[in-house]
Amino acid sequence: MDKILAPIKQRILQFVDYKQIERKNFFGELNVATSNFRGNALYSEVGGDVIAKILSSHPKLNAEWLLTGNGEMLKSEEATELIKTPPRVEIIEPIKVEGRNLMPKVVVVDDEDNDRIPLVSVKAQAGYLEGYEDCNYIEELPTYSLPEMRNGTFRMFQVNGFSMYPTLQDGSYVIGEFVENWEWLSDNRVCVVVTERDGVIVKRVINRAKERGFLYCKSDNRDYKHIKVMLEDVKEIWECKAHISFEFLDPITNYQKIAELEVNVSELQDKIKQLETQLLPEST
Repeated sequence: MDKILAPIKQRILQFVDYKQIERKNFFGELNVATSNFRGNALYSEVGGDVIAKILSSHPKLNAEWLLTGNGEMLKSEEATELIKTPPRVEIIEPIKVEGRNLMPKVVVVDDEDNDRIPLVSVKAQAGYLEGYEDCNYIEELPTYSLPEMRNGTFRMFQVNGFSMYPTLQDGSYVIGEFVENWEWLSDNRVCVVVTERDGVIVKRVINRAKERGFLYCKSDNRDYKHIKVMLEDVKEIWECKAHISFEFLDPITNYQKIAELEVNVSELQDKIKQLETQLLPEST
């Protein structure tokens, strides 16, 4: 099998064997059953939180190779040295307008003043409600650098649940840019809204901040309710600019539904024509 098409799980096993790590110990640290890496299960998807933990625990492992099969298994010595030096955390005095911060208090940059993107996983989101302004907390979060994510302040959040399905899958990641002024936020944008009452939520936002003092947060999945969030309950808003998913949706189901709908409509049209024929008066 071509290495680019080989499953991620296969490359994980390749790395474990290369490092001569006992498989039961390796998967025990990940809290993952070894049966998920045998037989047909080897070709199933692997959770993003598992990948993030592997990369965090093994900084020499090349993320590009793990995810795509491209490049070398291990990073070069130069890249490894950069990883060993943690990015610094800076405290920036926020600009305030009407009592609201127009920039985050804590930003993360490397030695060349390039912004780094902290990752707030599902497990870390409860702590983020208390630590989003704490440089010590932010410093403990893993950070990443992504292409095209420059000239702004960004956070990466892991999606929890299916309220935004199929737009966003459970366990995927969104990269949000800090919203400086909530009143400027355009309608119908997918955002991460950090709230006191509902925690960290990912929703499609209808902005009524200026007119009525709240945000109407919609779920793309119609099985989930919408949420009205008052401004006094909001701590931060991050407008989503990109997302990362390890699941590829199968469009066949949607196509099948459309095809079935077209057939049903065609049958209804035929029945209407038959009824019209039957109801027409007989010619004399």
